[in-house]
Amino acid sequence: MKKSSADKRLFRIAAALIACCMLCTCAFGCKKKQSVPVQPEETPEPSASPAPVEPVRGGTLRLPMPINASRSDPMDVTTEEMLCLFSLVYDRLLTVNAAGEIEPCLCESWSSDGAGVWTLRLREGVKWHDSSKLTANDVAASYNSLVAMADSYYKPCLKHIRSVEPTGTLTVRVTMDIPGLMGLYSLTFPIKKSAELVGTGAYKLESMDDDTVVLRVNDDWWDRAPYIERVIFAERDSNSTALASYEAGQLNMVPTDIITAGRYAEAGMTNVRDAMTQNMEVLLFNYKNPIFSDASLRKAVAHGINRSRIITNVYSNKARAADVPVPPDSWLYDSRSAVLNYDSEAASALIEEAGYDVVSKEGLRFSRAGGHLAVKLLTSATTENTLRSDAAQMIASQLGALGFYVEIETKPHTLGSGESDFLKALREGDWDMALVGFSLGRSNELADYLEVSGANNFGGINDPSLALSAKQMTSAANEEELREAAYDMQAKFVETVPFVTLYFRLNSVICSADIAGVGTLRMQDLFRDEKDWYLESLL
Repeated sequence: MKKSSADKRLFRIAAALIACCMLCTCAFGCKKKQSVPVQPEETPEPSASPAPVEPVRGGTLRLPMPINASRSDPMDVTTEEMLCLFSLVYDRLLTVNAAGEIEPCLCESWSSDGAGVWTLRLREGVKWHDSSKLTANDVAASYNSLVAMADSYYKPCLKHIRSVEPTGTLTVRVTMDIPGLMGLYSLTFPIKKSAELVGTGAYKLESMDDDTVVLRVNDDWWDRAPYIERVIFAERDSNSTALASYEAGQLNMVPTDIITAGRYAEAGMTNVRDAMTQNMEVLLFNYKNPIFSDASLRKAVAHGINRSRIITNVYSNKARAADVPVPPDSWLYDSRSAVLNYDSEAASALIEEAGYDVVSKEGLRFSRAGGHLAVKLLTSATTENTLRSDAAQMIASQLGALGFYVEIETKPHTLGSGESDFLKALREGDWDMALVGFSLGRSNELADYLEVSGANNFGGINDPSLALSAKQMTSAANEEELREAAYDMQAKFVETVPFVTLYFRLNSVICSADIAGVGTLRMQDLFRDEKDWYLESLL
């Protein structure tokens, strides 16, 4: 049908309107998004490593020393505080690092004939504080002085030395009764002159009066001089007085063995640093009691003691657990020996394996032959310290949960006394188990603990295989052989459990947070790396 002119006009108008609408839609609804250039993220330049701190020379350490302590002879030392003082003034032929390895000091090199005779070469140019030079004669004189003393902290160094003879101005021949490397640990006594407080060490005497010793840096020391200029030791009548003096600002460093040392810590003001010791706590078995002839029962005791709980609840974490009589931080420690962990189920199974498979209504263990697990546990306490007897109570409770009946006998003990009631009872042997503390030498020599005639073999251990391992340690010619022998000993130890090693004690050093550069601390040589310490307030 043909459209009229009016219709055509309407069609054209509608088409125009549609076109207009489409243009508007494109303008407002379909507008293409503009491309906005994206700025690349700025990659931050790597922050430069902080410049190494350059310590400044100066400042003073202030420490305690006991009243009326000997100041004339470094061999005549009985306290940690005087060990610190003398270690700054006097050097040794050899030192022992934090891991227990031998390192050179006044002696720069050594060699052995393999039969216990060592030739030592001294450093050249080492001067005494009076400017005279160190010679081999001084070394021999120091040794002879120690031999002549009735008693000394360093007397154990004489155990293996038979003679010390100068063979030249700077060479010394040392003859020992053991052929191995372990003999070198005997050469850690101080080398001294007859004059009071004249040594070759990092500090020399500046002044001394009735209650104070002031040391200052020895600029002629053979090693790099320390950063801290002076060290002052002030008399205090006890460790508690020394700690009170620290709080009053009179001292800025105090070594202590108190387990509550952590309470002194204060961010930015006071640091409390742990210092590993050679003091190990062990549980001895008396082999006169036939029940302990069975290794299964000895292992059961080891697995039945929760060391971690004792360390936390009795020692406030001032101890480190160990399954063997080798400190966990020693280069001779074998981590594979950590197998006697607390495991009450394993302990119960071992008790049953040993024949005690009958349980009474009270929870006590009996064998079918009628014997029961009743033991007397001997321990000690001092008037100032009941930690060991407190630990004994926990051990008795833990073993009681396994079916043991434990009777505790606590005897008084005076530190340093060889005639205390506790030691008398220990020697008499009227006990089945004994909780005892030993101070293990830095060489970790174990013959005294494992050989039949050993001075510390109070329980009567008679295990030829373990004794042989201990002997092989003392005869090892070099580091590799010594480590191999020590590892072998530890493997045998955890298999036979001749006694239970519980933990090694930790001491503390409370000091101003201003004292920086302090690394690993270890008794009995806290100041071994003191040359690296400095005061941050001087920077």
